[in-house]
Amino acid sequence: MSEFLASAAQKMGVPEPIVSRSAAARAQAAGVDTDAILSAWAGGESAPAASKPAPEPEPATETAPEPDTSETPATDTPPPAATPEPAPSAPVRVAAGPRVPPVLVGRTERLAGTVAGVVALLALSLLVGFAVASTPEETNLAYTSNVPYSATALDGRDVYLSQGCAACHTQLVRPVVADATFGGVSMSDTNQVIGSRRIGPDLAHVGSRLESDAAASAILSGAGGHPSFSGLSDGDLDALVAYLMESK
Repeated sequence: MSEFLASAAQKMGVPEPIVSRSAAARAQAAGVDTDAILSAWAGGESAPAASKPAPEPEPATETAPEPDTSETPATDTPPPAATPEPAPSAPVRVAAGPRVPPVLVGRTERLAGTVAGVVALLALSLLVGFAVASTPEETNLAYTSNVPYSATALDGRDVYLSQGCAACHTQLVRPVVADATFGGVSMSDTNQVIGSRRIGPDLAHVGSRLESDAAASAILSGAGGHPSFSGLSDGDLDALVAYLMESK
């Protein structure tokens, strides 16, 4: 190995094997010694040029002259440095161990607040549906049904109860479509006999529907298929008629 190889490789910044091969090829092409090439490169000089004798002229022939194929003098430019290949990256190793499944985290439901809201909404609905709707209003459709009966009419109400008239007749106009033609709706302050069943017509405002006392007496005597109360005394019959006619 030449003593100039290390200096030339350091001077050129190229690995020694590449410098050695390049110097050998340059020396063969230039016809000089390899050490001469390495010495020149180590000193920062160019390689020595080749010193070959000029070729003797050949005798002329009939063939066409061949083109000049003389060798081009080699330049002293050093070969490019080889690009080092990147080292392969090491494979990523995953540590072996037990695999833990993922844990799903959901939202916590506050049932107490939901239940409280539902209860409050229900209480508000009941308040609006019952308490507000039952508040009395002074209108032409709902008014007081506490009738100022005379003393005779109050006696007639006692006859009405004793004869069981409340078992077939009511004196209560309800706020429903079926009672729309019976007059004003009866309020809770009524002093009439509410009754239990409506087998016959409602008598809450019967005094405004009967034409006269004679018409009421005729019905109580059996007109129109009504049961007859002819067994009553004249005083009781008159009192009962007064009760019915003053119910307006």
